[in-house]
Amino acid sequence: MTSSATPGPVDRRHPDPLTMTPAEKVIAEWEARHDVAARGSRASFGSVQHYLSETRSRERCDEAARPRRTGPATPH
Repeated sequence: MTSSATPGPVDRRHPDPLTMTPAEKVIAEWEARHDVAARGSRASFGSVQHYLSETRSRERCDEAARPRRTGPATPH
């Protein structure tokens, strides 16, 4: 077994989930939600509220981390 400090051969059958692109993560999340819905399970109100608040919080943190655009100064 290799440690994370010494990279070994890449196993294409079991890729490391930490190396997924953001698009792949979104697709995987959508597929998981679709599978749950297809089985007939429905999320509780509390679960939906928690998911939405976490998403909103994550979006606001991302916005705060972006550099602000500084436009040209307007003459007075």
